[in-house]
Amino acid sequence: MRRAAVVGTFDGVHRGHLHLLDTLRRLSAERSLQPLVVTFSRHPLALMAPERVPAELTDAGSRRRLLEAEGFEVEVLDFNEDLRRLSAAEFLEMLRARYGVELFVLGFNNRIGSDRLGAAELAGRTIGGVQVVAATENPEPGVSSSAIRRALEQGDVDAANRMLGRPYVIEGTVVSGRQLGRTIGFPTANIEPAPGAALPAVGVYAGRMLGHKAVVNIGRRPTVEGRADAPLSIEAHLLDFAGELYGKHVSLELLSRLRGEQKFGGLDELKKAIENDVQNARNI
Repeated sequence: MRRAAVVGTFDGVHRGHLHLLDTLRRLSAERSLQPLVVTFSRHPLALMAPERVPAELTDAGSRRRLLEAEGFEVEVLDFNEDLRRLSAAEFLEMLRARYGVELFVLGFNNRIGSDRLGAAELAGRTIGGVQVVAATENPEPGVSSSAIRRALEQGDVDAANRMLGRPYVIEGTVVSGRQLGRTIGFPTANIEPAPGAALPAVGVYAGRMLGHKAVVNIGRRPTVEGRADAPLSIEAHLLDFAGELYGKHVSLELLSRLRGEQKFGGLDELKKAIENDVQNARNI
């Protein structure tokens, strides 16, 4: 099959990525080629500089699902030492031989190969039977995976969601907790996120899970634990929900930040604050 391709980590599959994918879709249609998205099972830095690997906005499975939902064929490559050693020309030749790629669309600030070549060196050339074209710069400047991580670190979920084009999602498994929430009328699902997942600043958020609105506390529960070095927890109180979730894999969407984490004088004050959080979450 004759294909056109793009390559990247596509962490987050955000609005900047969608601009590149729209370019791939358009050029593929013009030339009667099948569009192909090539991504990696892990961030390239996991091999080259593990200490610099950024927190993940989306794991490999989520990236594949999001890209396929956009209508693209997806190939996930294992970023190993053999792949790392390929020059830009050798990488393009591999795409041609393995996938029938005839057109390669390069992001305006993307670089490929061990020689780290970008649009300035490759655009307009045909290498190993693959024509290289450069996509234009994203018309929404400032949208990047790094910018989304910074927004999350600041607790600015609204900004992160704007750049993503959808709510930010924490994937995880529901695990058992201390069940204190049940005693004050607000049972919570305690979520253990995937290792390396990007998490927002501590605070209380409006969210959605399993089709229900939720109040989500991400933090160290200062009122209950009473110490600053308590382990970080993610607790979601689902509104109008009854049932057991232990052991289930869940996707928790974050919609907006309600407030920062606070230490209250006791459980009665905490309960009143949560009641207010529930009302605010219903209004979002």
